Amino acid sequence: MKEYTSCFIGIPLPEEYQQDFESLLVDVSQIEPLLETTYPKTPHITGYYLDKQSQFKILNIAENVKSKIGLLKGVKLTVGGFGYFGGDDPKVIFLNVRYTEALKEFNDAMTGSLSEYCAPDNNLPSHPHMTVGRMRIPKVQQSFKKSVSILKNRLNKLSWTFPVTEVVLYGVDSTQSPQYQEKLISISVR
Repeated sequence: MKEYTSCFIGIPLPEEYQQDFESLLVDVSQIEPLLETTYPKTPHITGYYLDKQSQFKILNIAENVKSKIGLLKGVKLTVGGFGYFGGDDPKVIFLNVRYTEALKEFNDAMTGSLSEYCAPDNNLPSHPHMTVGRMRIPKVQQSFKKSVSILKNRLNKLSWTFPVTEVVLYGVDSTQSPQYQEKLISISVR
């Protein structure tokens, strides 16, 4: 039985922006070399976090997503702008996502239909975002605080707008090195 140490529902960045995203990660690594940048081959907007899952639950989760996918028909998203989670103790830097009410409705629908699959402490408000990097040790957090204005300047230059054409159920096996997100199931938005 395959176990994923975390799963989530995401909206992949279209292929036309893939090279721009990879270039962004190179720039961010040069600005803040201690930052652990995200896996460059699966850029996505994190829409709903599911926590640890076994392979046997994946199809049920996908069926739930399919039943609500119509909420995203015709939705356009814009990615760009600097943000981070953690307040005075930063953990994750990301690109902001400007989104429509429909994305919020989709997230609310997922919260209702997937509550049995998410972590018991998954009660934070939804904040769709595209992760750029993580700070796992205090040394990185201290360095980040010194370079935050340069990072903000670089990330605020981006503005990618695109329609939502698919939603992906991703799985991560963090026991593997390097850790990366694996596309488990893609669901077309029609």
